[in-house]
Amino acid sequence: MIDPNKVILDGDRLDAIIAAQAAEIARLKEAMRRLADQDATLSVCNGNVTVTMDATLTRYERHCIERVRDIYADEDDVACNEIAAVLDGFLKRTK
Repeated sequence: MIDPNKVILDGDRLDAIIAAQAAEIARLKEAMRRLADQDATLSVCNGNVTVTMDATLTRYERHCIERVRDIYADEDDVACNEIAAVLDGFLKRTK
């Protein structure tokens, strides 16, 4: 007897599901590769994923980046101000 509640998938639908799963696996592999290239640590606890950057800046490196950020921030130029904002975000993330 055929169960009327059972979902039957045709070959095209199964192929689409398999293709979507393969794409997701490839996306996750790429994310893991990029994470490894960035000297970062990925940890999972109770379903929450945390990424911790392993590299730290020296005081002198931080000082130099802060100076460059400030120079770009003082410019009356949108592109320079965007660079300053990126450097500022970088400095905040690497504290």
